Amino acid sequence: MKIGFLLPAIHALDGPGNGIRSQALGQAEGLRRLGHEVILLEPWNLTDAATLDCVHFYQGGCAHFQIEHKRPHPVKMLTFAPQIDSNEPFWRYRLAAEVGRLLPKFFTVPRLYQDQCRASDAIIARSRYDRERLVRSLGADPSKVEIVLNGIDPPSDADPAIARRRFDLPEEFALHASQYATPNKNAVRMCEAIGPTGLPLILVGPTQPGAILDRLRSLAERYSNIMLLGFMERAVLDSLFTGCRVLCLPSMHEGTGLVALEAAVRGAEVLITRRGGPPDYFLQWGHYCEPTDVGSIREAFIRAWNTPRRSDLRDHILNNLTWDHSAACLSRALEKHRPRAE
Repeated sequence: MKIGFLLPAIHALDGPGNGIRSQALGQAEGLRRLGHEVILLEPWNLTDAATLDCVHFYQGGCAHFQIEHKRPHPVKMLTFAPQIDSNEPFWRYRLAAEVGRLLPKFFTVPRLYQDQCRASDAIIARSRYDRERLVRSLGADPSKVEIVLNGIDPPSDADPAIARRRFDLPEEFALHASQYATPNKNAVRMCEAIGPTGLPLILVGPTQPGAILDRLRSLAERYSNIMLLGFMERAVLDSLFTGCRVLCLPSMHEGTGLVALEAAVRGAEVLITRRGGPPDYFLQWGHYCEPTDVGSIREAFIRAWNTPRRSDLRDHILNNLTWDHSAACLSRALEKHRPRAE
């Protein structure tokens, strides 16, 4: 198939760690290895939609306003990979969609998602949780919703000593990698939970000024075991993934937790939120927490820290959660829902 991939233009301004962009690029490369032709669509270079077998768009909502009107002409097949990272109750999300439908001039994001789901030939969910939200919150046709788990590339060799020497790190430490000054990443509660344990916690990732970063700096001054290192180039990040004992991601919501997969495939234990998709990825090997409860985060962290080294999760990821596995599943979903010629 010749498939056009479409991302919201705003991601051109994001850093390299953006999860949606990583998902699209990983699946695109996997599809190419399967023999598909994947075109990365962007408005500066027009593509004749008639030459494509499928347009596959990520995220949805306002970023792809009125894309549903491109189907059935000029787009032959439209498929949708929504990212609805929300903890809103299903009934409230459904209500917002219906309000937007009853009052056409009153736009709501759930209503836009609903229209895009209805116009798409297939809807790709990242987990069972995502599938349930799409069906129960937006009324998506269950027969059109396919679960395609995300993945990672098999890891390249990385020397943990690089990061240890550069930052004078202890032999064992916990790691958090994200845009940690954003509310969803829940870094303040994480530091409040782990700081009193005295165990070393390293935070890396791009930051932005504001109240969250100020609070994190205050906690790092209070607890000497917390270090805020900011953005890291890929080689150093791989060294940190390889060297850490526990990867901490107690977010308010996660679709997948790609950085946790990156660390787990190198042997780390994973402390992660139970909200969203992570249970489908980390199964019985994840240490799950309730993100609003500092005590729950601390308990899960200590449990993860004290777990003996093991290879179960690493083997599971390499056998089931690579981008090649993800692309193969996506390929089958697209073929399954491909419109047949009359």
